[in-house]
Amino acid sequence: MMVNWLVHKRIAGTRLWFGFVLSAAIACIFQSSQSLSPIWSIMVPNTLILLGLFMLTRGVERFFVVKVYNWPWYLLAFIFFPSFIYFTFFDVSFLVRVVVNYLVWLLAMSLCLRALWIGQGKSFSGFSPAHWTFALACLSLLGVFTLRLSMLGSYEHSDTLGTNNWMNQFFSLSVIVMPLILCFSLCLLCSCRKEQLLANVTQRAKEETHKKEQFLTLLSHELRTPLNAIVGHAEMIKQAPREPQKYLQYCDVIISTAMSLADLANQVLLNARGKASRHTPIVLPEFVKQLMEQFKPLVQGKSVELEVRTTTIASDKQYLVDQDTLGLVIKNLLSNAIKYTHQGKVTLAVSLLYQKSQNATLRFEVADTGEGMNKAQIEQLFKPFDSADPALSIAQSAGVGLALCQQLLQTLDSKLEVKSESGQGSLFYFDLELPDVSDQVSESVSKVHSNTAISQLSGSILVVEDNLLNQEILKHFLTSLSLDYQFASSLAEADQILNDAQFDLIFLDMHLRDGHGLDWYRQTFRSLNLLKIPTVIAITGDVDEQSQQAYFSAGIEYFLAKPIALPQLEKLLSTLLVPTKSLGMDLDLLDLSIIQSLTGSMEPQVLSTKLMYLSDRLDYEFAQLRGLADIQALEALEEKLILLEEEASSLGMRALHLALQEVRLTLFDSSNVDWHSLHGIAKQSAKRLSEYHSKVVA
Repeated sequence: MMVNWLVHKRIAGTRLWFGFVLSAAIACIFQSSQSLSPIWSIMVPNTLILLGLFMLTRGVERFFVVKVYNWPWYLLAFIFFPSFIYFTFFDVSFLVRVVVNYLVWLLAMSLCLRALWIGQGKSFSGFSPAHWTFALACLSLLGVFTLRLSMLGSYEHSDTLGTNNWMNQFFSLSVIVMPLILCFSLCLLCSCRKEQLLANVTQRAKEETHKKEQFLTLLSHELRTPLNAIVGHAEMIKQAPREPQKYLQYCDVIISTAMSLADLANQVLLNARGKASRHTPIVLPEFVKQLMEQFKPLVQGKSVELEVRTTTIASDKQYLVDQDTLGLVIKNLLSNAIKYTHQGKVTLAVSLLYQKSQNATLRFEVADTGEGMNKAQIEQLFKPFDSADPALSIAQSAGVGLALCQQLLQTLDSKLEVKSESGQGSLFYFDLELPDVSDQVSESVSKVHSNTAISQLSGSILVVEDNLLNQEILKHFLTSLSLDYQFASSLAEADQILNDAQFDLIFLDMHLRDGHGLDWYRQTFRSLNLLKIPTVIAITGDVDEQSQQAYFSAGIEYFLAKPIALPQLEKLLSTLLVPTKSLGMDLDLLDLSIIQSLTGSMEPQVLSTKLMYLSDRLDYEFAQLRGLADIQALEALEEKLILLEEEASSLGMRALHLALQEVRLTLFDSSNVDWHSLHGIAKQSAKRLSEYHSKVVA
């Protein structure tokens, strides 16, 4: 049993079984000695047997994981110790000690058989040869002690185990053989458990393999819809007449559908890593309309109409939702509805059931006028790869998408319901409780819209990218934003360009032919002696949390995930570059009356020279301001701010003067000052001042 314990240490109960054998062995040694006193030859051995049987029983109960009861052992101890003490030392009676000893074995064997029966689910169907062997060993031991009890009439009170008669010889032989059989059965139980664990691991591996196969089939199914939309709309562009409006509409669908493929890739990555998706505020009417647009190519050539109904949802309402998961569910439902509808209508409807405080309960419905289903088909509907039509292949099965929908909705605390009749179409629906965040985001949205309408971005950008297609895309985007840019096709070329020119931003691809962008940033970029440190933006397809954390740890705070979309690029640039306002907005930056008076009071050449170096000098001044703020030298920082305020006021840079004044008045909280934005205002003011002076002089 010691070997069994060493081999099967991780199996519950084996250590206690070893303790049982050890206690029984020591008890036998004491009982076999005829020269010892009663306390050592009778009391101690029987106590060790009681302890050993307790460990045996506890080990079996742990092995089979059954509920443990302590009160039978307390009751037995209450009977055992007084009886053995009295009938060993005061009124010697071998017969009474045999009866008490029998009670010990009866309780132990009964509890072992109980654990076996409950552990196997109260059924003989789960019994293996090891279980039967253990049961027979317990019953045999109990039978031997019962037989001995039935023959007590042939004993005298003064007899002992050493009395020479055939009954004692039979009993001695039995208690030697039967425990060996019991130990053998315990070893068999451990081996059986090991085989069972191995079988479970094998079964789980098969199930995981099956799930992966299901997932790959499911992924193929999910890729079909957006790819079909992209190919279909590309064909429509080729065949459509030269109507810019139609071209624009088709291109919008292609772009949104391609981005949905990227969303699907992100969803796959999140699911594989067990990460939760991100919740974002969305306008539901726009969201569901964009989803429906992707399915228009699927109904070409079919007499099927697509309809979206959101009449009860206000167009200005925004809800916080897991956009990727919700979109995946709706696209699955729409795909299946169109597949089984040959004529009629497919409707996507969103309705408000009720509003409670800041949460709204919404119902999403996808209805079709297709084939419909009977009750038997509905019962099988949510099983993977089952479909209403048995003739369909796995890739065409409705059950693939619907099983996924049910799983995804469970993560959103919802459930997919269905109503259908054969020949009457089907209705799939689910309810979601979503936070209403309209009040929280309306102000920020309006600010973004107003800024986009009146401003354009200004700055110089270095793009380190070796892929020609990606270069063309970024070139088109940056040109449309009227930004100055330059390309480097390798890290070595980027080193050379950075030594010759200054940039506001660097778009850095992470995977280049001559090295990894992150390694270059850590080892080379930081060692470059640049007068102006540009902000680095990582361009990468690695969107997992681990990669992002690596960028942040290295000091790269911003990243763009591929594929890059123009709105995504604009949003990022608007936070990093200062908007260059139109000429009509110069008054926001400059006080033209002061500038005109300067033009009349100073020699043109002197003023031109001063303005020529103003931008570079401001770079130096703001570098000093940041340094003073970092070391909390508030007195020196205040003096520097006052000097810059006076200079800004004397040069007519109104916006910079007010911004510096505001910073100085809140100097106690200098750690929260946005020095980058303030520096941008200074740069823009200097640039506008120089441009205005050039026009006046001309």
